[in-house]
Amino acid sequence: YNWDGTTTGNKIAKSLAAKTDWVTYTDTTGEIGCDLTKNSNSGFSALPGGYRSYDGSFFFIGYIGYWWSATEYNASIAWNRGLSFVGDYLYRGSFNLSYGFSVRLVRD
Repeated sequence: YNWDGTTTGNKIAKSLAAKTDWVTYTDTTGEIGCDLTKNSNSGFSALPGGYRSYDGSFFFIGYIGYWWSATEYNASIAWNRGLSFVGDYLYRGSFNLSYGFSVRLVRD
């Protein structure tokens, strides 16, 4: 998904995980939250879909999952989360809105 495509005039925008939702997830699950093979209690499952670059190229498919946060960093950048399936770590980053990441939906 393009970040702006997920936040303009549709239901996904209201349910897209915000920065605070990701913080709650990591606080609740701790380090085991990064190893989805050991963590079935969180209700979150994911595949390492990589990301689509601004030029249409794809990177890290099968190795890292990237998800948009509904939280903007500024007018052209938004926060995202990356989950490595190789090193079992979850990290926060920020990317230009022209990139394509997966989305994590949460219930309101």
